[in-house]
Amino acid sequence: MFKDLMSMQSSALKVFPNCEQKAMLLKRQAFAMFSGELDQYHLYLPLIQERLTENLRTGQTPSVMAQMFLTFRVLLLKISPQHLTSLWPIMVTELIRVFVRLEKVLLEEVPKTLSKGGGARVGPQKNGPVVFSQNELDMYLSGCKFLDTALSFPPDRMPLFQMYRWAFVPEVDVDSYSGPGNSIMEGEQECRPHIVRVMEGLRYRFGEQNGAGEAMIPERLEFPLLTLRSISSITQLVPFLRVLGCSFRSRGTDPQPHPLPVAEYPAANSNVVLRKLEQVIEGEFLECLDG
Repeated sequence: MFKDLMSMQSSALKVFPNCEQKAMLLKRQAFAMFSGELDQYHLYLPLIQERLTENLRTGQTPSVMAQMFLTFRVLLLKISPQHLTSLWPIMVTELIRVFVRLEKVLLEEVPKTLSKGGGARVGPQKNGPVVFSQNELDMYLSGCKFLDTALSFPPDRMPLFQMYRWAFVPEVDVDSYSGPGNSIMEGEQECRPHIVRVMEGLRYRFGEQNGAGEAMIPERLEFPLLTLRSISSITQLVPFLRVLGCSFRSRGTDPQPHPLPVAEYPAANSNVVLRKLEQVIEGEFLECLDG
């Protein structure tokens, strides 16, 4: 049954000209895996990886990518880490690709445009309007949820991801570093994690966003952090990104508490985290059925 569902994809990619139909087929496949037991489908991983690669090769539309990240989240929950070794490069590459896409949109300069009278009109170079389609917002939310899911697992349960984590979240608080000078840091531009770059882009376009979403942040933060079903503005991701920006930083000997909210990591009870992750994904599937 599962193999038949996965085999539908090769023909469906040719038959379905509508990307929304391709996205829904991908979501059906993710739901089939989510409905199974742990490692029930791990023997099908070569076929699953082949189908995911086909989707990436035939067109990375926002709607398809949103369901791709949902599929990645299901794989993290339903397949043991030792079986996912070959999939991590694909998952991390696509997550980087989406963050780079968002960074580029947020940080690119607004070009000059021509008015109706033919005269030059300079568009706003800072805090200029950025319009995202709903499919794009869904894609960025889904990518952030995948990152949230990967970070929610205890390090010993997701060992391979620890090699990639530094690329997404800052682990060193350079601003509060008070040790001896570092010639590498002084001579070269430090590698900035994607969360930092996205936050810079959001500040560039929308200002500091001080207090954005603070009413939604509880006093005690635990992973998973991102439970939104949908967003209508890219700035709704600011609270999540802001928490990630400080939750993994090593502050060395600095005794001062961090002025921003910090999530507990690793979680005290990993079983509670896993149940919450499943509940979040289950709610997304049920919402689709209700709709």
